[in-house]
Amino acid sequence: MAGTYWDEADLERVIETFSSASFFGLPSSLFNHKGDLRYCNDQPVKLSRGKWDYYTPFKGWIRYGLDVEKFGNSGAQWLACDGAAGEWAVGFHGIRRDVLEVVKGIAFEGFKVFHGSNSQWGSKSNDIGPNASSFQVKKCGQGIFLTPKIEYLTTNIEDCRLMKPIRYNKHYHVEIALQCRIQPKQIRIPECAERQYYIVNDPRYVRPYGLLVHFLSEVETNNIFEGNNFDLKPAIPFVEQNINSGSSS
Repeated sequence: MAGTYWDEADLERVIETFSSASFFGLPSSLFNHKGDLRYCNDQPVKLSRGKWDYYTPFKGWIRYGLDVEKFGNSGAQWLACDGAAGEWAVGFHGIRRDVLEVVKGIAFEGFKVFHGSNSQWGSKSNDIGPNASSFQVKKCGQGIFLTPKIEYLTTNIEDCRLMKPIRYNKHYHVEIALQCRIQPKQIRIPECAERQYYIVNDPRYVRPYGLLVHFLSEVETNNIFEGNNFDLKPAIPFVEQNINSGSSS
């Protein structure tokens, strides 16, 4: 009927009808809509959490809040936004391969450190961060890769963009990142990263609390695929990809 028809090219209507649980194939219990947020700022805003600076997502990005009860009843501390004691830093994790499968793996099992091929980036680099003296080993070692600025995930690194768009409908693709809190004293900064990226050795200290989604037009998507070779192995350590064993990438 004409009265119920809507144009799936209408981005506002697409966003209104988007179901995070349905699209990602996750139970609704894994989401908490109190954490939902549609960013309206034209440019990233510099903020501080856990005494570490980060830059907010910007217009076009939408956060779908994740349930954080599994992390215990200390959420008021690690999720604080006022500089209180116990507040954790903020970082973003991009997903470049097998996007939906990876999201499921992280949602159900949490992050896992990838020890396979192409996982050495930064691991042999000296830690130049403020926490370096608290670690026995000077090299950063392997771990979970994050950044304080989501734009660093969309910048080409040797034609190897760190977020790969996936199709949503015939008019739009989406790109996806995880917004996480990070235990500040566990952050390591590889010398080779120009302070744009973090490594956290122990996945227990990285807690995802939001799924970030960015809708892209066909023109935007085509420009991304033309400028990147997604067949290249990532130069950055991601979480492992074997969903059957409870790990992801």
